[in-house]
Amino acid sequence: MSLSGASTPTVRALPPRPSNSTSSTPGERRPGLIGRRRERDRLDRVVASVRGGESRALVVRAAAGLGKTMLLDQLAERASGCRVLRVVGVESEMELALAGLQQLCGPIIDGIDALPEPQSLALGVALGLRAGPAADRFVLGLAVLGLLSNAAEAQPLICLIDDAQWLDQASSQVLAFVARRLHAESVAVVFAMREPVDERFAAIEELVVRPLDDVDARTLLDASARGPLDRAVRERIVAEARGNPLALVELHRGAGEFEPSASGRAGIGTQLEEAFLGRIRRLPAATRRILLLAALEPVGDPGLVLEAASSFDLDAAALAPAIEDDLIEFAGLLRFRHPLVRSTVVAAESASDRRAAHRALADATDPESDPDRRAWHLAESTLGYDEEVAAELVRSADRARVRGGMLAAASFHARGAELTPDRRMRSRRTLMAAEDTLRSGAVQDALRLIEGVEPELLDDHQRARADLVRGHSRFYVSPGRDGARVLLEAARRLEPFDGDAAVATYANAVIAAVLAGSLAGEVGIRETAAAIIAASPARPMSVGSAAAFDALHGIATVVLHGYGAAAPSLRAALATLRSLVDVAPTAPERTSDVRGYGADLSEDVWEMRWQPLICLLARILLDDDAYVDASRRFVDSSRRNGALSTLAMAMSEHYPALLMSGRIAEAEELYDAVREIMAASDVPEGPDRAGWFAAYRGDDAAKQESAAAVAHRVAERGEAQWRLSDRMQDGILHNSQARYAEALAATASADGHPFDLGLAGWVLPEQVEAAARSGEPDSGRAALRRLQEIAEATGTDWAVGLAARSAALLADDADAEALYLAAIDALARTRIGTAQARAHLLYGEWLRRQNRRVEARESLRLAHERFVADGAHAFAERAARELSATGEIVHRSAVGPVDELTAQERQIARLAAGGATNPEIGAQLFLSPRTVEWHLRKVFGKLAVTSRRQLAAALRDPAAATG
Repeated sequence: MSLSGASTPTVRALPPRPSNSTSSTPGERRPGLIGRRRERDRLDRVVASVRGGESRALVVRAAAGLGKTMLLDQLAERASGCRVLRVVGVESEMELALAGLQQLCGPIIDGIDALPEPQSLALGVALGLRAGPAADRFVLGLAVLGLLSNAAEAQPLICLIDDAQWLDQASSQVLAFVARRLHAESVAVVFAMREPVDERFAAIEELVVRPLDDVDARTLLDASARGPLDRAVRERIVAEARGNPLALVELHRGAGEFEPSASGRAGIGTQLEEAFLGRIRRLPAATRRILLLAALEPVGDPGLVLEAASSFDLDAAALAPAIEDDLIEFAGLLRFRHPLVRSTVVAAESASDRRAAHRALADATDPESDPDRRAWHLAESTLGYDEEVAAELVRSADRARVRGGMLAAASFHARGAELTPDRRMRSRRTLMAAEDTLRSGAVQDALRLIEGVEPELLDDHQRARADLVRGHSRFYVSPGRDGARVLLEAARRLEPFDGDAAVATYANAVIAAVLAGSLAGEVGIRETAAAIIAASPARPMSVGSAAAFDALHGIATVVLHGYGAAAPSLRAALATLRSLVDVAPTAPERTSDVRGYGADLSEDVWEMRWQPLICLLARILLDDDAYVDASRRFVDSSRRNGALSTLAMAMSEHYPALLMSGRIAEAEELYDAVREIMAASDVPEGPDRAGWFAAYRGDDAAKQESAAAVAHRVAERGEAQWRLSDRMQDGILHNSQARYAEALAATASADGHPFDLGLAGWVLPEQVEAAARSGEPDSGRAALRRLQEIAEATGTDWAVGLAARSAALLADDADAEALYLAAIDALARTRIGTAQARAHLLYGEWLRRQNRRVEARESLRLAHERFVADGAHAFAERAARELSATGEIVHRSAVGPVDELTAQERQIARLAAGGATNPEIGAQLFLSPRTVEWHLRKVFGKLAVTSRRQLAAALRDPAAATG
């Protein structure tokens, strides 16, 4: 028997791997599927959907031996007219980044050039075909989605991923994301995996495979038996197997040795392992040796296995007994009968035998074409310290990081550290492992690794990096506790070595202190501000970092000395940062060769680097132009670059900008779209934002639900700022409903918060209005003085208009009108449409109470029309009541075709109306262009339009001009 000649990969960085299917070898009687009608019907529906132009994603979940692979085999056989791609996860390959993705994309990689350049580059780098920076994994996911969608244009495509629980993390993240974003591409992705549920594949439709009933179990046992079985033994096997097909087939082999006393004393998996173990131990020693090599070599490459076997003076003949006993088979590649056979083969041998086998495989693996697998085999063959092997692992970690496999990089670094004989170098490599682990999102693992570092063996810069990992990890877990303190310590350590990294860390410390607010530990915002005033980051630093440090210095001045002292420097810093963003390069700014978690701030492009700080400055100064533009650019750059890790933060800024601009419907559409995108990823969603919409809509029930979510987050993470935001939303809600006493109670509890910087201009007007209208003007005067301080210092139309509007509420009638008119005039020059509409509402209410009904109608009508157009229902009702009191009849608006669109359809329609192409829309919404086209056809039908040129008019969005 010849076992030579494994096929050579053409475009993959790693060799392809086979399916561990259970197809029969010649002469072996192995029955097909028996029973399984429910499961087969579900899979047939998947095929039918794909043939009909739809897409499907399905997780087939079952315990070992229940026939997941056979179900996939039958699906492939019944998928006539479809192209089938297969991937198999192998436990020993879980540390190799993107190994599973390479299996899937290899056969269709010719389509990579048809992808948009950012996606093509991301996929090319991930597969080792192109050089470039590691892409955000969601750009990679979008690239794979596009690749599959394009391949399905020729014929429907079905992707079968067996043993998905053993995919490497990077592949599983990308493929799960792709599966959740499939809609209308004629693509199906079917995962088969063992129980229990794997969180990586949550929220995907499931098919749970159940054990066979006794009738089908007996039928299968009879069909697979080599001869007649004693009835008593037959019934004992059926009872013992408990409907597990593999157990039925395997246990009958040892029926003569079957011991009824074993029944019920072990699980099916254990019994199967024992059955396989008995067969393996009866094999010749030479067969067991070569079988171990095959089990430890996941590629299934017979040439590689035989080359490794030659070091033990073994050849192909040694495999014959295992093939004859149906433990392994050869059909171009070596394949085990079942994954349990592979794992049992490995478990059956001693640790020293396993190390020897790994060493032989390492020697047989080409160090040029497959260095990472060789390094991993070397590591597994090593007992004790070995610097040469450790260095190989570090080089593999660097390659994995470039390709986007951060967890794989962390694993290589961690294993390399374990094998490093020098304690100092061991601590350094452990630090690098912790940095990569944090980048991968495994925060607790990063904390565990960093505790293994010996600080006294690091230099000052490395200790700063360790502090940075510790600070970021604790910030993610509980930012309200001591996140700011640890980040400040890291920033101080970084100052002498890298000004850019130090400034970035100071910025993160400010954000941590802002979020923590009153729940901060020993270091809060005032302590953080004092540290920034005293800071002196190393020079030279980048222009952007210098401007950001000036901005941080200004923020610290606000905290310690007030708005008047800080406003000039804040305005200058904001202008500089905005101008730099306007001319930002398309690639990340790199002014240092610092190797550490904080060196690149974890963002992928320069434009995204300082956007959170720009948004904060704009909120502090109440600069509406800067706030609307910066928050929009932050969202756009996050979506364009596929950076879901920053998208939640970007949206937390952009939702309020849209709402206050009066674009409530658009904000809700965006919120729904982003939540859907986040649900397709494993990126933690940001704080609940439904309260904003509930407040503007006047929806009490939704607001209460959001408040509960916010309270949970505050308690869990110590982020008191969200409680302040929640109180402000209560103020908006209750003021819109004329429940002024409740609005005052809510906003008064927000007032006095240790750090309302960036929210003060939003909370204070609500408090003044509530105090004036509830008959407690004195309760609003302190808030008014603070608001006037902000307006005087900043001089922005937004701040001046809010201060004038608030002052009019507390002024005598002789002064009120001039203040109302001044507020309306100032706010008319802003993009904050809701603030202007509310000024008209308050002025109209004041005019009506002055018995100037005709003049009141004009102002109230303007307010009412704007609130209706915006969707601010409670404010619209309040304006309608006032209009009715003037004698005017108020007509309710009719429902139009736009109201029939779904949130996603409205979002796609708006983007298309703005001139975006299908690929551009898909990149923003993480959809394939084919799905975008499918949605647009539905939009055209609902709006009765025939071209994109007609969309803008059909959408009838009078608020669009504000954006």
